[in-house]
Amino acid sequence: MKRLAWRTVLPAMLAIALFSGVVFMYLLPSLDRVVRDQKRLMIRELTESAWNVLARFEAEEQAGRLTREEAQAAAIGQTRNLHYGQQSKDYFWIIDMHPHMVVHPYRPDLEGTDLSRFADPAGKHLFVEMVQVVRAEGSGYVDYQWQWQDDDQRIVPKLSYVKGFAPWGWIIGTGVYTQDVDAEITSITSNLQTASLLILAAVSLLMFVLLRTSFQAERGRLRVAAALRGSEEKYRSLVESAGESILMAIEGQGLYANASLLHLLGYERNEFSGLEVGAIIRPTEAEIANDRRHWQAIADAVEAPTRYETELMHRDGHTLRVMLTLSRIVVQGHTGFMAVAARLSRPRELDIVFAADQEDVEAASRRTRDLATLMMNHGADAVQVSRMLSAGADGVVRKAVEFIVAELGPPPVPFDFMLLGSLGRSEVTLSADQDHAIIHVDVAADEEAAVQDYFLRMGSRLVEILEVAGYPRCPGGIMAGERACCQSLGGWCATFDRWTTTLESEDLLHARIFFDFRSALDEGQLVPALQDHLQRSVAAKPRFIPLLAHNVLHLEPPLNSFGGFVLQDFGNARRGLDIKGVLAQVVDVARLRSLQHGVKAAGTLERLEALADGGHLRAQTATDTAASFRTLLAERLRHQARRRANRLDMDNIIDPDDLAAERRRDLKQAFSQVKALQTSLQHEFGASP
Repeated sequence: MKRLAWRTVLPAMLAIALFSGVVFMYLLPSLDRVVRDQKRLMIRELTESAWNVLARFEAEEQAGRLTREEAQAAAIGQTRNLHYGQQSKDYFWIIDMHPHMVVHPYRPDLEGTDLSRFADPAGKHLFVEMVQVVRAEGSGYVDYQWQWQDDDQRIVPKLSYVKGFAPWGWIIGTGVYTQDVDAEITSITSNLQTASLLILAAVSLLMFVLLRTSFQAERGRLRVAAALRGSEEKYRSLVESAGESILMAIEGQGLYANASLLHLLGYERNEFSGLEVGAIIRPTEAEIANDRRHWQAIADAVEAPTRYETELMHRDGHTLRVMLTLSRIVVQGHTGFMAVAARLSRPRELDIVFAADQEDVEAASRRTRDLATLMMNHGADAVQVSRMLSAGADGVVRKAVEFIVAELGPPPVPFDFMLLGSLGRSEVTLSADQDHAIIHVDVAADEEAAVQDYFLRMGSRLVEILEVAGYPRCPGGIMAGERACCQSLGGWCATFDRWTTTLESEDLLHARIFFDFRSALDEGQLVPALQDHLQRSVAAKPRFIPLLAHNVLHLEPPLNSFGGFVLQDFGNARRGLDIKGVLAQVVDVARLRSLQHGVKAAGTLERLEALADGGHLRAQTATDTAASFRTLLAERLRHQARRRANRLDMDNIIDPDDLAAERRRDLKQAFSQVKALQTSLQHEFGASP
């Protein structure tokens, strides 16, 4: 820290001292000379210009177009009317070499009089001195005291420039009042001093902020360094304490297994670390056919199954049937994978497919969330974990429908469940609530009551089963047990048409939830037909997309103009960032662009890819936005996993001070990308965020 202080504070103080010295010891003292030189140059150039007036009329005399008397009279008339400066009260005068006053706009009483004995209040024979200067140099400066413009009661110092006009024996001149010059210098000096002090204050404040940030970053680096020194031990300790059987393979390091897996396979730790992954995890038929192991693909960030049945090799040679869950991990810059193995002795607890009752559904759902928590706390890829949670939610819905049909009897007409919101996008997190609806085929009017009654009962039972399985009820009532969320295909088409036509704020809110939908049962053409209708409805309503853009731009990412986080107060002395809100802004933009260009994909990453492939979004913008989405999703899931592991209430409030410098930087970059997306919408639709 001392080295940092010398490295940052000393240059900052030297910079401030140098700025102060240049301004107050050099610029301000030289200002007086510069301004006075500018005034002297000004009156010289003005006199030269007026002298040219005399020369022009003298040329007319030489050409014979005017007599001397006519030429001089014209020159006197034009000189009398030459004015400049503020309120046009600065002027020129002419004397001859005697001297006599030829013309003076404010002292006509002197015109034609002998000025050889005329003196200013200080006794200076100013006109005689002007003649002497012209005789000696042809032109020059004379200082004296004279009346203030047209006020003969006010006598002030003045500096004039005079130049002789030899053909007629005249001298023409003009001047500036030194009091004006002094006032201007004082004003400029005062303004410059004020500006310099403000700049100095701003620079000092900026230096303070930068130094404070540097010290905070240094303290953070030291904390991270200290944490890294113990990270491996802490990481292994966490894995050891887990009840699951866990295997980790990290690039350039030996194989690692926790105590549970070592016991399961009969190995000692030192012996196990020298083994190859292929000696532990037997390949499936699909892996042999593709000549690539799933765990290799996951480690290389290539798409592959993340949960599948396989066999592990025991030390004595026999095999153990397990359900293997894979995730990619990055530890201190090294990539690898983590595998969580669960024996298949009790399949109902491991996979929702085998659930026999509601209790099994709850157990399987809880296990999926436990696995997700474990994986996120051990560095797994957030998108993979979210998709695993989404697949788990899909399985719960399908199994629940199976139970409900067994209870209520066969459905009266073909139907499907629509998953909405994060469920519809397959972007489920550890705090996902219920958002779903029922769609069934159109029926005759005399059948509507009976059909509606059946599906409302089905929807209500689904809500109950999902709630027991760990999915809270939707606070907004967007659940299949509600009459508004249980409609025929024709009813949903009419509802979507109303939302894209009336454009009330509640309709736009519904669009942001219901328009992220997909089939839960993958049966029939009801959901695809509704997706096609939505595309046609949006295309036929040109006002819908611009108004949805205005609605999307109501919120901004919490980043100020200086690139700092803008924290909110959430009560109970908690301040932080609502990571869910920022993630929703990325989702909103992807949805808007997909509706605008007829993209049917529901997931945010899939939408961005489709938009780029269709030429509706620049490839680099799609890549940057996808990276921002991954960053925000990872921070949200890490936060939720940490709170779940510590048995704290689930929320989405993160404190950036709890993050390492690299993660804070990634978060700011993601926020900046969101702002760039919003700026693009603002330019296109004229909406203000």
